Order: sequence, then C-alpha cells, then structure tokens
Amino acid sequence: MMMLCEKKSAMKAGFLLVLVFLGLSFVHVVGVSRLTPESIRNVVVSFGWWGPVMYVFMYSIRPLLLFPAIILTLAGGLAFGPWWGTFYVVVGGVIGACLCFVIARLLGRKKMQKYLSKFSHLQLFESKMAANGFRTMLFMRIVPIFPYDPVSYLAGLSKIRFRDYVSATTLGMIPGAFAYNVLGYSLLDIFSSTFLFGIALVALVFFTPLAYHLLNKNRRV
Repeated sequence: MMMLCEKKSAMKAGFLLVLVFLGLSFVHVVGVSRLTPESIRNVVVSFGWWGPVMYVFMYSIRPLLLFPAIILTLAGGLAFGPWWGTFYVVVGGVIGACLCFVIARLLGRKKMQKYLSKFSHLQLFESKMAANGFRTMLFMRIVPIFPYDPVSYLAGLSKIRFRDYVSATTLGMIPGAFAYNVLGYSLLDIFSSTFLFGIALVALVFFTPLAYHLLNKNRRV
C-alpha cells in the first residue's frame, strides 16, 4: 500500500515537472520582453506550416504561467484571421482548461475539502456543480465576471463530470474567442470598419450575458 502511494506521488511530481518545463519552454521561445500580440504573431508565423501547432501549444500552457489570455487571443487574430484564429483559440483554450482540471484532480479533492468548507460561496459552487455541472459551467464561461483559470481549477475540485466540463467550456469560449479574434485581426488597420466592428463585438459579448444575469437576479428579488 505504501509503495502504491509512493508511486502515485512520483507520477504526480513527474507530471507537474513536465508542465513546468513546457511553461519555461514557452517563455524561452517567445521571450519575456516580447510578450505582445504583434511579437507573438511574428513568432508563430515564423514557424510556417507548424505555426498553428506552436500557437495551440502556447495557448495550452498559458494557464500554468497565469499569462493573460487576451494577448494570445489577439495574436491569434493577427496570425490566422478571425475564423481560423477562433478555432485555434478554442482548441488551445480547451486543452489548457483541461490541464487545470487534471492538475486540481491530481492534487486531490479530499485534501481540499477542509479548505472548501470554510467558505460558503465555494460550498455553493460545489453544490451547483453537483446538481447541474454543464449548465453551471457554461454560465461561468460565458459571463465575463468569473475569472477563467481559477474557475478551471475549482471545477477540478468539484463533482462535475469531465465530459460536461469540456463541452460547456468549449461552447462557452466560442463567443468571446471570435469577438477578440476579430479585434485582433483588425489591429493591422486601427479605426477601420473592421476594428470598430471588433470593438462592438467585444462589448456585446462582455455586456449581454452580464446584463441578462443582472436582470434575472432582479426579477427573482
């Protein structure tokens, strides 16, 4: 029994070391001083046909570095345009969200139960995930007031099913990913009609679900 526990601990440590290595590789390839949408776009394009693979890799490990998603998303629009950029953002974003989920599960729910029990809002989150994981996660992905990466880690500590988590995350990412990719694509011609359209899309994606949430909340009161 002790040997089995030691083996599991070694596997967890090895997994985390691999993730750290991937994160450091990302910083080394891009360069800390050049982490802007334009510079990331240049790095991605320099890989030619492998550019999409490199971009998805960068986006996948982004949560491990707590790097702002918006910068990479805008870079996707610059590099690939709004349609393919959105596709690669969703693919990389879902992989990154799954990494957060798996890390939290590896750390173990049992170890976090005592911590979660101290906070009533986390207990509410846990109960909602257990009752309707897909709808709760979809809501938290669409409404912009919830921080993306912390939600991913908390979901891993909850009772939500993995398939519900992945499907809700995928669907919830699409509106915001498309809006920011349109905006990123328009950065080549600021104040053009495409740029103004991108700004309008971002505002629509940001405020519509928030307004809907507040209206429903007021109706219940």
